Amino acid sequence: MKRIYPALLFGAMIGLTACGGDDDEKPVINPPVAETSIRVIHAGVDAPAVNVNANGAEILADVDYAQSSGLLTVPEGMYAVTVDAKLADGTVAEVLSADLDAMTEMEYTAVAVGKVADETLQLKLIANATSDIAEGYTRVQVLHGTSDVGLVDVYVTAPGDDISDAAPTLSANFLDVSDQLEILAGDYQIRITASGMKTPVFDSGTVTLEATTDYLVSAIPNAWTGDSPVALLVALNDAHQVVLDKMAGSDVRVVHGVADAPAVDVFLDGAATPAVDMLAFGETTDYLNVPEGDHTVTVAADADSSLVVIDKAPVNLTAGQSYSVLAVGSLGDDAIQPWVFMENRRAVATEAKLNVAHASYSAGNVDIYLTPSDDISEAMPALTDVPFMTASGSLSITPGDYVVSVTPTGTKTVAIGPLNISLAAGGLYGVAAVDGQGGGAPLGVILMDDFIDNM
Repeated sequence: MKRIYPALLFGAMIGLTACGGDDDEKPVINPPVAETSIRVIHAGVDAPAVNVNANGAEILADVDYAQSSGLLTVPEGMYAVTVDAKLADGTVAEVLSADLDAMTEMEYTAVAVGKVADETLQLKLIANATSDIAEGYTRVQVLHGTSDVGLVDVYVTAPGDDISDAAPTLSANFLDVSDQLEILAGDYQIRITASGMKTPVFDSGTVTLEATTDYLVSAIPNAWTGDSPVALLVALNDAHQVVLDKMAGSDVRVVHGVADAPAVDVFLDGAATPAVDMLAFGETTDYLNVPEGDHTVTVAADADSSLVVIDKAPVNLTAGQSYSVLAVGSLGDDAIQPWVFMENRRAVATEAKLNVAHASYSAGNVDIYLTPSDDISEAMPALTDVPFMTASGSLSITPGDYVVSVTPTGTKTVAIGPLNISLAAGGLYGVAAVDGQGGGAPLGVILMDDFIDNM
């Protein structure tokens, strides 16, 4: 287990200390340092990654949403805990603070909950005395950490149990924390309903709770897929995991990026009816929710379904993840293929997120500039030597107005752009560089996400 000792207390940890130069004097053995445990959880859905400090010393770095530090062992005492948000420009800003009198034989959890955008972001402190768990039992504690969801009922039952006439295991409002409940280890189903209702807004399906294990379960805002407003962040002593609603599935959108191909239909898993009908070059679908797991994608000409350009290409989809599927390449060169990559769709109130994809078949490797004006003569590229079928991933960008320019690698000759864009805080933006209509130059772009929504 990782041990964190602030610099001010370092001297108290030295095992043996000489009291002088006299050989007759015996070494003094310092008493053992009394210790306690502290854990930090990031459950602020629109907050950026954070650094955590105790008494001015950084103890955790780059803690992102839905992550838990695990229990850190520290000397008992007073701690001034501060949380610094990591901003897109590389600076940090203190956003939360709390004083903690950490005593021995206790476990403390500081949970960042709420939202930056509506100023509900705060630290919720949870304190529990350390104690053993009876053999064959497990221990569960529940935090309601979703500011947009009011009073709820929580049912923890055997899998498949009917809850229509059952009393809830507990009821909770935002910031409420249950007692630590000891129950028999085994398989359970966790369902959450609006207060007094029986229709679940969250259903975990079957989950296994291990014997002699402590679970701190936080109901946090769902930043993944599916219709449920919440997900469960399960914090263990030294790990964490996210449990999504059993119907969360995966979100998939399709982008037609083949400049010399006609409108197409897209079929999933060999179905006779297209999942996407008559998608033309440059067009993007909305996200479609698809069950997680293995699937095949077939793309055929809309005018003649016997003209198949992508035949049952395999894709594997993970629950909770969002994907863009781009048809790229060239029909004339018989080189059309699917390109699948993940999208990060969690909005962050302090930054814009931008994903740039190189889908231009004829462009070769490129440099991509993001500048305050269209003058790139002295500018360094934001991304350099980017090959075909490469995406930047989610870039954290300071909100503002920018110009996007794309050049062949190593040159200042603009092949795409200059393109004026405005990036707003909390916005999600996607740009795919593509060939011009019919193939080749002049090159162009496909705008996605909030670029489209804000038009």
